[in-house]
Amino acid sequence: MRARCSCRRRAPGGGRPAAGRAPGGPQRRDSGRARSAPYSRGSKSGVSGDDHLANTDVRDVAASDNPVLKVKADSKPNSVAGAICNVVRESATGQPPAVVATGPAAINQAMKAMAIARKYLLEEETGPIDFLVQPRFEEDIRQSSRVCFVLTKSRPLPREPSEDDLSSKEKTDPYKLAGAMAQRIRDGEKVACTTKGPVPVLIAVKAIGIAQTYLAEEDKDVKFTISIVDLENPEIRDATSTYMHFALIAK
Repeated sequence: MRARCSCRRRAPGGGRPAAGRAPGGPQRRDSGRARSAPYSRGSKSGVSGDDHLANTDVRDVAASDNPVLKVKADSKPNSVAGAICNVVRESATGQPPAVVATGPAAINQAMKAMAIARKYLLEEETGPIDFLVQPRFEEDIRQSSRVCFVLTKSRPLPREPSEDDLSSKEKTDPYKLAGAMAQRIRDGEKVACTTKGPVPVLIAVKAIGIAQTYLAEEDKDVKFTISIVDLENPEIRDATSTYMHFALIAK
């Protein structure tokens, strides 16, 4: 994909002890569900990382049947965010592309890009656009970190961080975190996870994918919105840090 994208708007004008608490206090279509073997998130929606068109203009990506953007460890989040925004604008349906990434560093960059794109699309002059994200692991989730993030256009879904948010750290067990997420969803509670850093972000993404498998038989689809937030950092006195905020939506 050539760098011909911009995320600017066309005109001036985002715990419970068992899984940890969040740091600080408050301060295109998805056409089917994955119902694959446990912890294997093969896509049945007709979109996968294999649909990525390398070295292609964003207008060609937008015109494809299954638009996909690929993010690497050295991808610039602002450039990827611009591509996401422009695919939405150029697409006949206004749907965002899927985003594929492999490995902690690439997934972390993809999350930043989606959060930036979401911020700008919510400020569109023609009206706010939001999207939900569903991670689909294209190989066994226990052994692989190749993920196709399926983005689905949505009405605005504002969510703010809370002191009750779950957290993900480098040594967090994704299965325990997934269990905490699934239980809160069953209890009808709001569920969110706040984290930072490539490995903790990957753990959060894996936990969301695992939570989906836990809830599959209950006919619940788990997706999330992603935001970049500044929160107090309990490890640094009188300082704030930038975190990724995953707000889960289950339907």
